[in-house]
Amino acid sequence: MNREELTYLGVLLGSIPVGFVLKDRGPRWRQFGGAAVGAGLALLTCGPHLLHSLGTVLGTWAILGCLPRHSGGAALLWVFGYLLFFRTPRLWGLPEPPPYANALQLLVTLKMASLASDTQELREAELKGVTSEETRLLIGSLRRVPSLIDILCYSYCYLGLLTGPFYRLGTYLDWVWGPPGPPALRRLLSHVRWAPALGLLGVLVGRAWPARAVLEPGFDARPWGARLAQMVPVFLALRLRLYVGWLCAEGGCVAAGLGAYPKTARAKPGQGPTVPWERPKTCADVPADQWDFESIRTVDPWGTEVGRRFRGGLRRWNMTVQWWLAAYVHRRGPRNHPMLRNAWTMLASAYWHGLHGGQYLSFLTVPLWLAAEAAAEGALLGYFGVPLENLGGWKGSALRGAQWFLKMRAFEYLSMGFVLREAAATLRFWASVHFCLHLVPLLILLTATAAGAGKGREKGRGKGREEGREKGREEGREKGREEREGEGGAGDAQVRRRRERCEGEGADTGNSKIHEGGDPLNPKIDEGWDPLNPKIQGKNPLNPKIDEEWDPLKPKVHEGGDPLNLKNQGGNPLNPKIDEGWDLLNPRIQEGGDPINPKIHKREDPLNPKIDEGWDPLNPKIQKGEDPVNPKIHDGGDPMNPQIHEGGDLNPKIHEGWDPLNPKTEAREEPPAPKSQELRKRRDPEGWGGDEPQ
Repeated sequence: MNREELTYLGVLLGSIPVGFVLKDRGPRWRQFGGAAVGAGLALLTCGPHLLHSLGTVLGTWAILGCLPRHSGGAALLWVFGYLLFFRTPRLWGLPEPPPYANALQLLVTLKMASLASDTQELREAELKGVTSEETRLLIGSLRRVPSLIDILCYSYCYLGLLTGPFYRLGTYLDWVWGPPGPPALRRLLSHVRWAPALGLLGVLVGRAWPARAVLEPGFDARPWGARLAQMVPVFLALRLRLYVGWLCAEGGCVAAGLGAYPKTARAKPGQGPTVPWERPKTCADVPADQWDFESIRTVDPWGTEVGRRFRGGLRRWNMTVQWWLAAYVHRRGPRNHPMLRNAWTMLASAYWHGLHGGQYLSFLTVPLWLAAEAAAEGALLGYFGVPLENLGGWKGSALRGAQWFLKMRAFEYLSMGFVLREAAATLRFWASVHFCLHLVPLLILLTATAAGAGKGREKGRGKGREEGREKGREEGREKGREEREGEGGAGDAQVRRRRERCEGEGADTGNSKIHEGGDPLNPKIDEGWDPLNPKIQGKNPLNPKIDEEWDPLKPKVHEGGDPLNLKNQGGNPLNPKIDEGWDLLNPRIQEGGDPINPKIHKREDPLNPKIDEGWDPLNPKIQKGEDPVNPKIHDGGDPMNPQIHEGGDLNPKIHEGWDPLNPKTEAREEPPAPKSQELRKRRDPEGWGGDEPQ
């Protein structure tokens, strides 16, 4: 371990006892005591270069006051712009800052960008009248616009000052003003119990396989497999050292109680609580096993080592910074282009880490691996029909093992950019292994794309075959209809054509619309009534174009005709002189008469010659004149009650057009009787009232 690493380790180990001291003190002790310890550490390690971080903090505070409606974006530009100034001191004639100052500047950059964005959202929520409970989830428990004192204390709090974890201003204020955290000793030991062993192993591996060995002159003379294998211990030593640092940093937060939330809050790394939660008045109000420190969790070593997915490995590594990138950078990228959005996020991450070319090469290769992994998983899902994690048998085990193997090799390959830093050194190593782990994701992408295209073509061919079969069946049915029309003769063909025309223009032989005068079997039929849909007026649900006043027993056929009761200007080919309005059962013959009954004239029937228009063969409404069976029946008469005349019946309200089986009483003379209401209910038991679902 070099001097820099020992300094970091001393800072981390020293923060643990300080946390035990401040945890049980009051809010002011935690706020100002934590800031004082942090400022002292910063001054001790950074010296005058501390002014860089102080300038960043004061500039952000000024942005909050000057640009309240755009403070989030303006602060992000400010802190990232200052990073460029901080990392190019030679251009400005300034001394090179120490690495501790760089670490402090990185954490201050994250804190100021997050603080400004949360403050902007708080102000917008207050303008929109958002409730405090909704605001807490939106902006991480932030309840008011922070003051300069709040910002300074948050920026220089000793917890996570140089090594992380990152935490939001709302999480910091919950620690300051909330109750002391749960008992921490046992939880602290569970966090750091593996740190000594991991640190010792990292030191040994780093000494045995130094990273700079890949730049030695004889490295290219080694076999290709040996050159590729060199990256395995290099990345192992790197991640073991980082595990130790992050676990000790988490231990300091646990000792102080920072980031402790009830499990019901469902806190996430960096973000804090994600669901509404009740702040306990004391720590004893919540059992000790119902607290967690997920909001300051930085790394998941086990998940990083055994997780099989490349994306999952990224999310378990430096977890609080990963959330910051997703919340404040990734969401601002192009949504419709995932690969470009990932590249935008990785570019921002590389810039945040530094200006070393090797880091940019590594970060900008990440989107390629993400795209290849997504394409491969999609292709396997299409082939097997189940996600890879649910695929059983030896095939599923083999594929998942291959995915884990490629994930670890990809991380090792990309880690060389972090270790070597310079772009030339990174490219030299990658060239020595023939850029193999750039070619692998490209081959995966091409293979998955080809498999997807082949499946699409197969689907297209299947769809084309199905459409061809359907077209053939339709042509066969059409040909059969034509043959049947030819066999049926010209008359049947003409009837069919007229029936089709009638159905298109308005006539329906099976679903009549009865006009005034009633139907002997359906006494309540009104104008436009349908026996299947008794409330529908003017339309038939099965054939909505049926014209008014058509009756299958007494059709007054309108334009468009009926296939059995032809209305044809110019006659019927079988009975050429039948004119408009003729009925097979009740012919009303106009000019020219009938060849069998030549003397029948307009409005006459061969059995009841005086029957007027509107007569029904089952329920005659005989008008003026006589009937051969009941010669004295006159206006309003009935064959069963021959003496009934206008106004002279036992039921005096029967009027012209009355039917003894189906009396129709005019609505203006007498309101509907209760029996008619009961009849209506029986016909319409569901009470749709003409609004039946079609």
